[in-house]
Amino acid sequence: MCVGQQARAERIRQMFDQVAARYDARNRLFSADRDHAWRRRAARRAALLPGQTALDLCTGTGKLAHELLPFTGPSGRVIGVDFSPAMLDIARQREPQVEFRLGDVTRLSEADGSVDAITIGFGLRNIVDRDAALREMFRVLRPGGRLVILEFSPPSHGLLMRGYRFYLNSVMPAVAGLRNPREASAYRYLAETVQAFPEPEALARELDQVGFGVAVERMTLGIVALHVAVRPL
Repeated sequence: MCVGQQARAERIRQMFDQVAARYDARNRLFSADRDHAWRRRAARRAALLPGQTALDLCTGTGKLAHELLPFTGPSGRVIGVDFSPAMLDIARQREPQVEFRLGDVTRLSEADGSVDAITIGFGLRNIVDRDAALREMFRVLRPGGRLVILEFSPPSHGLLMRGYRFYLNSVMPAVAGLRNPREASAYRYLAETVQAFPEPEALARELDQVGFGVAVERMTLGIVALHVAVRPL
């Protein structure tokens, strides 16, 4: 990672540390409490079995990692990785059954082919070097293992798109800034990352270039997409 990328990654880390305390409450509010259902569906798509190992990247406060536990069972492992110490502090308090680790998702410590499934919820768009991260995910997944990416996606319809952009650019930062003006800038950044993120079909092509076989599902009027990417046998 070059110096410019490192500086950007550090700014993003500081932003997530800043909003950690109210992050989950904001997500429930801004998603009209749909975020829980999105994570449950992503966890199911990982197709985990008891005793297997799952890696939840950009785990934040551990919400998606928590959804993986029933699938791996008491003999399996769920590992959550994030670069925000403040987010991980909350995650460790809430979910002691998950192994939470401070780390860089572009340089994972897992061995080649050692992980049965990887999930990443609403975090891929915050990774500075997305290609390096996707290649690391491919490396640590076992052949036949699944990568499940849950991410926002701008809807394709004109009127819905305009309303969605207004909500992202105006409503979310205004509400977030009511208690703390600094949080308004954080949610403006998050809105910008949603709109700058590749369309689902474009992300599917990126995954294909890395070597994955990919299927795409859209949810909630198209504002959220699930990419289920399988490392070939």
